[in-house]
Amino acid sequence: MAVWMTWINFVIPRFFPELNKPVAKPIVKVDGELEDKSVDADGGTTSEKSPDANLQRDPDAAPANVAAIEAPKHASISLQLGPVDPDKEPDGVLNQQVDEFFLATSLNSEGAAVDFVELTNKKRYPAFGHRGNRVRVIGNGDAEKRSGRETTLKTFALRSPQIDKLLGKSSLATVAWEFIPEASPEAAARAATFRLKTPDGHWELTKRFELKQLTHDELKRDDIQKTFVEGYELALTITARNLTDQDQKFSYTLQGPVGVPLEDAENSYKHRDVRMGFLRDDGKSLDENKLSAAETVKKAKADKTEVWTRKLKYIGVDVLYFAALVIPDADQVNASKAVVANENPLKSEYSDVSVELKSDVKVAANSEISHKYQLFAGPKRKELMGQIPAMAVMDYGWFDAICRGMVWLLNMFHHLGLSYGIAIICLTALVRTLLMPISKHQAANAAKMKELQPKMQAKQKELEAKYGKGTDEYMKAAQELSKEQLGLMMSGCLPVFLQLPIFIALYRAIGSSIELRMEPFLWFENLASPDALFHFPAPIPWLGWTDFNLLPCISTGLMFIHQKLTMPPPTNEEQAQQQKMMSFMMIFMGAMFFRVPSGLCLYFIATNIWSMTERWLFEHLKKNKPAVEEAPVTNLATQPNAPGKKEEEKPSVFGGIWDRLQKSADNQISATRQLESNSNRDDKRKKKRDK
Repeated sequence: MAVWMTWINFVIPRFFPELNKPVAKPIVKVDGELEDKSVDADGGTTSEKSPDANLQRDPDAAPANVAAIEAPKHASISLQLGPVDPDKEPDGVLNQQVDEFFLATSLNSEGAAVDFVELTNKKRYPAFGHRGNRVRVIGNGDAEKRSGRETTLKTFALRSPQIDKLLGKSSLATVAWEFIPEASPEAAARAATFRLKTPDGHWELTKRFELKQLTHDELKRDDIQKTFVEGYELALTITARNLTDQDQKFSYTLQGPVGVPLEDAENSYKHRDVRMGFLRDDGKSLDENKLSAAETVKKAKADKTEVWTRKLKYIGVDVLYFAALVIPDADQVNASKAVVANENPLKSEYSDVSVELKSDVKVAANSEISHKYQLFAGPKRKELMGQIPAMAVMDYGWFDAICRGMVWLLNMFHHLGLSYGIAIICLTALVRTLLMPISKHQAANAAKMKELQPKMQAKQKELEAKYGKGTDEYMKAAQELSKEQLGLMMSGCLPVFLQLPIFIALYRAIGSSIELRMEPFLWFENLASPDALFHFPAPIPWLGWTDFNLLPCISTGLMFIHQKLTMPPPTNEEQAQQQKMMSFMMIFMGAMFFRVPSGLCLYFIATNIWSMTERWLFEHLKKNKPAVEEAPVTNLATQPNAPGKKEEEKPSVFGGIWDRLQKSADNQISATRQLESNSNRDDKRKKKRDK
């Protein structure tokens, strides 16, 4: 007994103190209730319900001791679907799957979300300013990272209030999900699956991403890159499995595309827009709308963000050349809204915007539901957009038909083997050739204005001497004279107004056509952006210019020379002052066009050179043409059987418009000559009266 007491009271406390510690009481979950379980003397367990076990709880609320339920711990990994960039592969091994995928997607197990999406065809779609790199359609957050304004939102991340409460400081958008490997390397190249079981054991969530891999037959098609919309889609399947014996409600919010790239923001007329298409009651037609980034920021600051509850066809973000649109597979989205992912404090229109899609669904006991989404991330081509359908993102404005015709002509010249720079010059020549009758009329009118200007001035002085300046007779006669001058001036301006729709359409075509994006010509790398010959040491004050663009200077200089050649010499101080104002206006126009795309400047240069050459040609032909005494052709025209009158030929279908334009130009020239003849006749009568 003494030995036993010495062992219990002296040896064990001194040399084995851990044996005297109280028995631990682990917290476990049984039938959804928290229980304290203690190990009894026989090695079994005795249960004692927590004091809060009998309280009624909110089904969306976390357990009372949520800190004791640890979030699942899985490895944080990053993987890629589709081909790896050949320039970034180790040992320079060329990936043979580049042509089989249009997209390359980087996924992260943290949130089971998308890091970025790139287009694999970097020859056709290079990164802006980096011709050898792929362009990122989603996740282009480099500028935000450099400025310290990196967003925490991730594309296709999930949030669920009822589950996020169980994860403590983490959430479904940040916690690491379990990666489930695919059965074969071929499947692993195009698909990836992530799984997460909630700490309370009620839910098992699965997210599966998949890219379309083209077959050998599909790769043989020449236009596959322009027409196969499935190749630009990333499929997402969200599966929620109810592990309990009771029906449960599952609510989640899906994050839309984040970080759609904003290219050449300073020189672009379009920035990020939230695009959406809602199905009408007939289930077929669409109501399409857009919300700019500036409007999204303004509504978010005023806490007036609009929530859309209509049936959704597509929603996402688009920029000038690319679009990232989420397309639900069925009527599974209950509400959607635009959100600000990253606000630009200086210019709200540069802010990164995104969308959120909310779904509420009831899942039966021991069953599951699956929601499918397609994420289109690709170029804004008509052939692709029409299959979504999302035609609104291809709207060129008022002159849509003319603009599409311009793009078609540019592509036609390009398919003949010409570069797009030469194609623009050929397009200029074609347009100017079709407008030659109008140009001829304008040149003839300008020449007559030069000749009649001194006579008009003399006529005005004669009226002042005859009636006195300010009298009723003088005002009436001066008004008649002004009508004649105004008619000549308006007829001279008519060709300019007729060319205005072509100019606007070409501006929109060059500035927004995906075909001209990053197309090089001469020394400039991009026909759709200013030529940017060199960078200024510092931005120009008030104007904010950071690059020197040579082509707008050349265009302005040629327009100034063309103006001097066509404008008649001033006959008084008022006209001289007007011409000076026109010269200053030309400089102002040069400043306005300083940031236009280099392709449009190329059109200006070609147009001005063509116009000056055309004007010289008309004047040269007029000088070499023998003078012919005019005959009273008007009397002959009134006689149906007059000798020498030719039978009027019926114009052809294609030549009718040309003939009418030519006739209009000839009639204007005849009217001008008649006006000059009347002026000479008045001078002769005056001389006779003086004698």
